[in-house]
Amino acid sequence: MNLIEIWHYHRPELAKIYLDTLNAGLVTSTTIFAPRRAGKTSFLLKDLAPAAETLGYTVVYIDLWQTKFSPGVSIVRALERALEPKNSVESLFAKLHTPIKKLKAKAEIAGTKLEGELELSDVGKKVPTEIALQIDVLIDALCKKKPVLLLIDEAQELAKTKEHEAVATALRTSITRNQNRLRVVFTGSSRTQLAHVFSNSNAPLYSTGSAIADFPQLNRDFVVYIAEKFEQATGRKLPIELAFEAFVSFKQQPEPFLVGIVDMVLNPSVTLDDAMQAVSLKLAQTENHEGAWSALDATQKALVRMLAEDSSLKPFSKTVVLRLRTIIGVESLEVTHVQRAMSKLANIVFKSPRDTYEFENEAFAQWVRTLAD
Repeated sequence: MNLIEIWHYHRPELAKIYLDTLNAGLVTSTTIFAPRRAGKTSFLLKDLAPAAETLGYTVVYIDLWQTKFSPGVSIVRALERALEPKNSVESLFAKLHTPIKKLKAKAEIAGTKLEGELELSDVGKKVPTEIALQIDVLIDALCKKKPVLLLIDEAQELAKTKEHEAVATALRTSITRNQNRLRVVFTGSSRTQLAHVFSNSNAPLYSTGSAIADFPQLNRDFVVYIAEKFEQATGRKLPIELAFEAFVSFKQQPEPFLVGIVDMVLNPSVTLDDAMQAVSLKLAQTENHEGAWSALDATQKALVRMLAEDSSLKPFSKTVVLRLRTIIGVESLEVTHVQRAMSKLANIVFKSPRDTYEFENEAFAQWVRTLAD
């Protein structure tokens, strides 16, 4: 029994806000940012997609982590599935669970013939031709039938390589040409990488994703809802305030919190504190925080600790440089050394539009905060 799926906390009001914005006609797409495990995908599939289908949209969900080396394959596969007749649920289910070895184009779609198979090992070489053509033709075919809503999860993958950018360019062409019948919601878990896709003037989807907006966090109402489900399932009460504190400790990310709750449901002897500590430990082991930490030098470690405690830190200020000298015991440390250290931390922390420093992986920041002096 998958309690994470069964206990989904629906957010119909939020789904309506996104759809109203897209339907108003001022923008054709929007981009949602949230760190991993924040519930973006569940929201897309269980709230936004059903609401859009009720309004008459054909909804196409695209997970760019499915085949990370080639987002084009993920896009084409999802678009092809959307065009398949829905007369055999079991057949579709089987196809979804069949490993992809070849990408086979439709023999004829919307009057255009696309024949042959594309080996995945050759995808990188053929992105500008076969993949781009298929994306273009498939979107055209879908839009001729009904309005289409594309949900593109982890869109930052579109900026990883030149081949990926070629896919993004093809996608942008289709979005522009079908703007009367096509709406798009992009999501991503790295604000910095999303900027490389949408915000920079030379980005492949520059301005296409509209402004990058933060995904609204779940709050106390979510914890109350889970506590009610917990009591219904077990007959035991979940202490609301302590549960909310635990939820906040995970930066209000539902997935790790729910993993702990599942443990408590299945093991009545496990306390809330024990369950949440076990989840924290598992996250640290899974994400190899110790390995990432050990790869840093003394200056980088000191900076990461300081930034984890104070996101508004000014790392190049005289005060911080003096503090770093004391921490690492190097009196000759200068601003240029700090600048080099910060540049090497680019995959760990980034400067937000709010002039504060944020961690690419908040779980790592939380782990750093627990380190003993």
